[in-house]
Amino acid sequence: MAPTYHLVQSLIKSLAILEVLAENVDGMGVTEIGERVGMNKSTVHRILTTLVHENYAEQDHRKGRYRLSFKLFEIGRKILNNTRGSKVVSKFLEKLAEKTGESARFIAPDYVNARLIVCDEVRTKKHIGLNTKLGETVSLSQSAAGRMFLSNISDNEIKKLMDEKGRKVVIEDDGYSFSKLKNDLGQVRESGVSYDAKASDPESTCNIAAPLRDETGELIGLIDLYVPKFRCPKNFEKKYSKLVQDTALEVSKRLGYIPE
Repeated sequence: MAPTYHLVQSLIKSLAILEVLAENVDGMGVTEIGERVGMNKSTVHRILTTLVHENYAEQDHRKGRYRLSFKLFEIGRKILNNTRGSKVVSKFLEKLAEKTGESARFIAPDYVNARLIVCDEVRTKKHIGLNTKLGETVSLSQSAAGRMFLSNISDNEIKKLMDEKGRKVVIEDDGYSFSKLKNDLGQVRESGVSYDAKASDPESTCNIAAPLRDETGELIGLIDLYVPKFRCPKNFEKKYSKLVQDTALEVSKRLGYIPE
């Protein structure tokens, strides 16, 4: 065992709190945390205040509970980006990009903050392509991946999300109504795939997104194929939808998902 006299006790206490919070996705109160880690309330509160300040935790002021933020996940993804061979999804992104000649991404949901984050990407080998950055966020209502994500929760849950986080977290465009969103999500739910091509913006992309599911059937991510608008074929959706869906389904099966 390593000697303990050089260890930072305050850091050890902070890590203990992080580990406890990691086991409780609904959050915990100061008293409950203190009982779990064997610390007094004042010490726990000081550590939590620091973790919130540094964005490693967040506080629900209404309930007085704390939960982990998405920052630790983002750090974990950076580690995984240096060990690409260990990631289940990477080789499938590579195959999809090879078959289509275009770029493919893995996008993960951050349910706590109601956002989608680009976690992995295989870029096209073509001379002209559009690149995204790992860690950047994707629109919920104005992207194929976002609408696929929203289609997996009910309309009432979306309304609740807008009430809690603000309308613009879900619907950024003031000209895009909730009724139009519901109609679009209905089409996504029916087809099982989400397609997006902004006709008014020649510098945008055409996208197709399909869901990744775990053994419980819960959506845990999305496969997103994207092509620069100027190179997007007229039959883009018909040409690539099944391929994107099949890729997402194969990854899901590797993660334990059993289709009905």
